Amino acid sequence: MRISGFILVIDSYLVRLGVVAILNRIQGVRVLKEFGAGDPFEAYLKSHPVDYIIMSQSEFDRSLELFIAKPELLEKTALLQDTPKENFTSGLPPHDVHTTIHLLEEKEAIIQKIRLLIDNRDQRSLETHSMELSPRETTIVRLVSLGLTNRQIAEKLFLSAHTVMTHRKNISGKLGIKSVSGLTVYAIVNNIITIEEVSSLPAK
Repeated sequence: MRISGFILVIDSYLVRLGVVAILNRIQGVRVLKEFGAGDPFEAYLKSHPVDYIIMSQSEFDRSLELFIAKPELLEKTALLQDTPKENFTSGLPPHDVHTTIHLLEEKEAIIQKIRLLIDNRDQRSLETHSMELSPRETTIVRLVSLGLTNRQIAEKLFLSAHTVMTHRKNISGKLGIKSVSGLTVYAIVNNIITIEEVSSLPAK
């Protein structure tokens, strides 16, 4: 049986103990490394192969640059939140909803989400590549072409930064385009934005 390794980046020691206890109940799962508040986990994630990550929302918010630089980590990450946040989950694509874990959930519900993260990651990746851009993704392509940052897009669309980055990862996978300039050309060619709008943007 293949062992799925988990990295935990959770600021609360007691919560981390609880997550370890839950993971130990799942066959084929192993906790490889644990990081607490202030621990230098970013260098580890950059230099080590990672199967899956469970990360506190607060730690994720402090490490956005890491996920921008390595967007492939998003599909391996489950965010751990203290309480449900409607504005976080409402913008997530259906196949990514289970990557948000709330501490108020029952243990069995959390275990099920972790199993889904393991079982469905490869299938989600295949589905993403076979689909056209959704209306939400088209809107994000337009806003990226207009020069907005992930955080600005999140605020404008009432989404979380994690949701925006998930959308951008899916867009890159579908189009094979990772650069802002490439997305801008795509947006012009496909009438998502006009060349006049792009020309009117302030020079950077």
